Amino acid sequence: MPQADNTLKVIKPGRLIDGVHDSAMEGTAVAIQGKSIKWVGPVSQAEGLDSGGAARETLEFPGATLLAGLFDIHTHTNMPGDGRTGEEVNEGENDQQRLLRSAVNATAAVASGVTTMCDCGSWNRNGFALKEGLAMGVVEGPRVLVSGPPLTVTGGHLYYMGGEADGIDAVRSMTRSLIKQGADFIKIAASGGSTSTSDPYRASYSVPELTAIVEEAHNRGRSVLAHCRCTDAINSALDAGVDAILHCSFYDNDGTYRWDQKTADRLAETGTWLNPTMGLGRANRERLERLKSERGLTPDEEERLERSTASGARSLDQFSTLVKAGVRLVGGSDCGWSYYPFGDFQGEVLSLHEAGLSPIEAIRAGTLSPATALGIQDSIGTVEPGKEADLLVVNGDPSQDLAQLRDVAAVFKGGARVATNKERAALG
Repeated sequence: MPQADNTLKVIKPGRLIDGVHDSAMEGTAVAIQGKSIKWVGPVSQAEGLDSGGAARETLEFPGATLLAGLFDIHTHTNMPGDGRTGEEVNEGENDQQRLLRSAVNATAAVASGVTTMCDCGSWNRNGFALKEGLAMGVVEGPRVLVSGPPLTVTGGHLYYMGGEADGIDAVRSMTRSLIKQGADFIKIAASGGSTSTSDPYRASYSVPELTAIVEEAHNRGRSVLAHCRCTDAINSALDAGVDAILHCSFYDNDGTYRWDQKTADRLAETGTWLNPTMGLGRANRERLERLKSERGLTPDEEERLERSTASGARSLDQFSTLVKAGVRLVGGSDCGWSYYPFGDFQGEVLSLHEAGLSPIEAIRAGTLSPATALGIQDSIGTVEPGKEADLLVVNGDPSQDLAQLRDVAAVFKGGARVATNKERAALG
């Protein structure tokens, strides 16, 4: 991983989205030195900055926009994003192979502009090993916050990752163990999911069990993220006081989708962060639509596209209504899962915009909001002096056309410039 030197780098973009103000600003420069942002101010004053005897470098990006590096709150670094299920990856690969994939995924993420991401579930110690490899500099990637194996009931969603625990004493002990191993936050499978031995339409843990997990995590300064694929699980998680709800699907126990106004009101009143993961369905649809134009679809693929389109419309309607109700959305792709490979967190941010967030609000949901949900907003998430020099430069103006977030011109991680995916492709 490239390391920052002490050179004073003055970045002069066409405009700046600092994450603090509600609009893009022109005529503003940003100076970084070492791993930190040193100064933000008028371009006219940039040349007078004191470098402290260090070398100086000016980087100009006319017509481009500078913003904070992206923060994806929901990834699975062990997963391939090629359509295989977690159970298939569990049966077909070992931890060493999955760890190697995590390294590749981490590099793809940072090269696309993601400078921080959460690994919300990997096998055994793999997440911790990836984090250690990044710290050693043997792996190139973003800052990775890890949960370790998600806490889940016996046979529950993602049980094969190694986080099974039942009962108040067991979940309390497992939470402490994960923190001992280095967990930055705690992930709970509060309902079932795609795992065949689980039920996505029923809550997995009792409220006392969830409360024990939250108490232990909060006592050690860790946030708690809860996977919830049904309304009962959402309400149990809210009762326990989790910090963020992942997916947040309004399904009854029989698998029927039903809007629940009472639950929506609770989400707004508590201020709990909500991660819709709409980008996952978006990635699936974009893949199928691309295949359709290239070679046509099989009957099975046509059916999947129809189902995904209907599901996506329902999700968009749900989250648009929640946005109007004042619920706080946070960006998390769930990449690695299904057909969502690493390298396009921007698809999730675009989905948040479609749900009703303005471009600036959607950018904030993919930068500052995840940092706030994890309690590290004082060090990353905005372009302000004293914060980490994790920065993204994109061509064009994403405050007017959010799709420009995909046109990455430069990435800085901890003050060091990282090769973008375009630059890597050009090198072969």
